[in-house]
Amino acid sequence: MLHVHLTELACPALTVPGNASIRTVAARMTEVGSRVALVLDANSSLQGIITDMDLRSRVLAAGLDSATEISAIMTPDPLIVSAEQTAAEALLLMARRNIRHILVTLPDSRFGVVSVFDLLRQYDYNAAWLVGDIHVAPDVDALARLSQHLPPALVRMVQYGVAARDIAHSLSLVGQEIVHRLLKLAEARFGSPPIPYAFIVAGSMGRHEQTIHTDQDNAMILDDAFVPQLHDAYFRELAQFVSDGLAACGYVYCPGDIMATNQQWRQPLRVWKEYFAQWVETPEPQALVNATIFFDLRCAYGEESLWCSLRDDLLVRTRASRLFQTLLAENAQAFQPPLTFWKGLAAERNADDEKVIDLKKRGVVPVIDLARVYALTHGLPQVNTFERLDALANHGVLNRVDVRDLQEALESIGSLRLRHQARQVQQGVIPDNALPLASLSSLERRHLRDACEVVAGLQQAMFRRYRAV
Repeated sequence: MLHVHLTELACPALTVPGNASIRTVAARMTEVGSRVALVLDANSSLQGIITDMDLRSRVLAAGLDSATEISAIMTPDPLIVSAEQTAAEALLLMARRNIRHILVTLPDSRFGVVSVFDLLRQYDYNAAWLVGDIHVAPDVDALARLSQHLPPALVRMVQYGVAARDIAHSLSLVGQEIVHRLLKLAEARFGSPPIPYAFIVAGSMGRHEQTIHTDQDNAMILDDAFVPQLHDAYFRELAQFVSDGLAACGYVYCPGDIMATNQQWRQPLRVWKEYFAQWVETPEPQALVNATIFFDLRCAYGEESLWCSLRDDLLVRTRASRLFQTLLAENAQAFQPPLTFWKGLAAERNADDEKVIDLKKRGVVPVIDLARVYALTHGLPQVNTFERLDALANHGVLNRVDVRDLQEALESIGSLRLRHQARQVQQGVIPDNALPLASLSSLERRHLRDACEVVAGLQQAMFRRYRAV
C-alpha cells in the first residue's frame, strides 16, 4: 500500500492566524480533533506549522504563557511536497529530515497534511488502526474505503503467525465497529430514536468468528413501547441505511433476508420472546435453522438490556426443553468432519475437478454446532465457540482434556482456513472455504486428519447423549 499517492492520504489542514494565542489554537485543535495546524499571516500566506508535540515541548515543558501568539512557537517554512509523490517516497523523506508531518497542495489550492502515522498505516494497517479510524469516519464512503484494508490486514496477521482465534476476533471487532459507526451516522441523519432499541448482530459476527467479509445477519429488538404507526418508519429507514452501508463495505445482503430491514426481524421485545418460545417449545425444521443463527447473537449497539432480557428468557427455555435439545443435536448431523470409513480425508470435486474440503461446513461448523448444543442445553450465556467450550469445562459438562483437544482442533482447522484465504487474497482471487487437498503438505494432512478425528469423536458422543428416546 506504500505505492499510493499522497493525494489519496492528505486531509485538509486546519489553519489559524499567526496572531492567535496559543490557548486559542490549542482549543481549536482539540475541537476539530487535529494534531496539527497551519499558521497563516495577515495575507493568508503560509507562515509555519504547529503540532501537538510543539504545544507539549515548547509551551507546557517550557512554562510559556498560553496567551503568547502562536507564531512564537511555530516551525517556519514547513516542507511542501508534490501530491504525486508516493507514500513510500514521503516516508523516506520524513525519516531523512526527522519530521512527522509534510504538506501537500490539494487540487483546490488548499494545503493538505500527511503525518507519519498516516504513512505507517499504509505499511501495517492492522485491526487496531482500522477500529480507531472507523470510529471517526465521517460518512459511508469513508467506511467503504477503510473496509478495503481488511483483506491485506488478514494477510499480514497470517504472515505474522497470529492465532486463528485472534484473527477472527479482530476481524469481527472491525465489522462490529462498522455497524456501530453506521448507526451513529444514521441517528445523526434521522434524529434520535423515538424509543430504546438494540441492534443485534448474528452468526459469525455475533460469535466474533468472522473471516474477511461475510453476508449480513442482523436484527433489531425494540422496546415494548413500540407502536408501528408512530415508530416503524424511523426504524425501517435506520435499518435500510445500515444494511446499504454494510453492503458498500463488502458485507453482502443476506440471501435468506435475515436483516433488520425485514420487518419480521425488527420487532419489540415481547414479540421476540414469542418467537423464541415457539422455536424452543414447538421446534420445526425452520425453527432449528433459525436457532443456528439467532442463538448466536450479540448486541452491537443500543440498549443491551433488551438483548439481555431476551437471552435470559431464552436460556431458561432451552435448558428445560428436552425435545428441543434432541432435535438441535440431530440437526447438527448435517455437518460432520470430512473423514472416510478408514479415517482418511474425504474430499469433493470443485468446478475445476480439484479435490477440495470445505473447511467451514465440514471443519469449523461441527465444533460450533457442538458447543452451541451443549451451551444452550445447560443455559450458558457465552456465544464465542472458544468461550463456550471454556464454560462447558468450568461447569463440568465436558472434561478439560476434551475441551483442550477440541480447542486445539478448532484452532488448527481455522488456521488452515485463514492461510488458504490469505493466499487467495494475494492471488487476487475471491476468498472461499474450499481448501484444495493438493495444497497441503503430508504433515498438514496428518494434522488436519487428527483434528477431524478429535471433532468426530466428541461429536458422536454428543449425538449419543441427546439421542431421542
